[in-house]
Amino acid sequence: MIIVDYRLNVEDKIMTKKNLKNEINQIKGKTIALVYIFENDKEYGMNHFFIWKSKILSHWMVAIEDLGCHILIIDVRTFVEKAMNKTLPYVDYVLNMNSGTFDLSAMALVPSTCSVLGIPCIPCSATTIIEGENKLFSNAIAKYDNLNVPAILDYSESGGVFRPINLGNSMGVKSGPIYKKEVGLYQTFIDGYDITVPLVYNPLICKLDFLPSLIYLPDNEDTAWYNDETAKKTRTGYSFNKVEICDEIKKSILKLANDINITTFCRIDARFRRKDRLAKDVPLNIENPMDFYFIEINVMPTIRPENNFSYAFSLLSQDSSFIAIVDIINELFDRCDIYMFLLVCSILYKKT
Repeated sequence: MIIVDYRLNVEDKIMTKKNLKNEINQIKGKTIALVYIFENDKEYGMNHFFIWKSKILSHWMVAIEDLGCHILIIDVRTFVEKAMNKTLPYVDYVLNMNSGTFDLSAMALVPSTCSVLGIPCIPCSATTIIEGENKLFSNAIAKYDNLNVPAILDYSESGGVFRPINLGNSMGVKSGPIYKKEVGLYQTFIDGYDITVPLVYNPLICKLDFLPSLIYLPDNEDTAWYNDETAKKTRTGYSFNKVEICDEIKKSILKLANDINITTFCRIDARFRRKDRLAKDVPLNIENPMDFYFIEINVMPTIRPENNFSYAFSLLSQDSSFIAIVDIINELFDRCDIYMFLLVCSILYKKT
């Protein structure tokens, strides 16, 4: 009997560890193109508010090489030109590092080109970037999928937080009222705590699965604190703690991920409504879906050492099925970090 899973519209199946090991071993020898923004590109569409520089790119490069793969390092413009001129060397996969452009159409240029060529693009497609990174679209889809979304406020009202429509990295996020008309979402501020929920494709169960969810605990213990532009840049003023979210919230999150066509990895940012202060290192469960408010989905999340995604990876428990994947990568390649883990999981989805 074939059971269709509502989350990814794939057959409900489980891969054996032996088969998984064989699949991972076959990644060796593949060619992966790492496509990045040339920072000095003056073209209008390449204008960016944030760029992944060598501190981030180098970890991906090392991971590609440590997986026994060949790496082609190429900038966006050259990649597209060579692709259209049919002079691009053969590549098996593309790792899209073209993030942070003001224009979402330009941000989607690499996966769009990959779609023309039939090359699997990691982490996502052009349509996923447009639907996910545009906060109007993602909020509407989240609401449709039964996730709470903060109410829209008039710009003149107090008690809200403004977020630009297309920008990430908390750029332009600020408390209201808003006196200058800007394009964005001005929503009711949810008193409580920031939550982040990482999702990764799990090749053992052939579905998206959850890494440990995290709550931001501000050093000042203020429930009015949120991860604004300054906190995002300095990565100070808070600590992480693990948080459990109930199955009903997880079901809605997976439905959202499916509707936006997340296939490899992503991160959901939310607010946990809570009036009282939380102690650090105390186990926390979110059992009431009405206390969980969707803020945004990051379809191309930044992965850097010790940030939220990496910290969640470090918290994997031995009862997680992801541990078997980590163990196999360690066995085959003598190490496994978050970059190798995400590449392996993403490639194994793209192979299906």
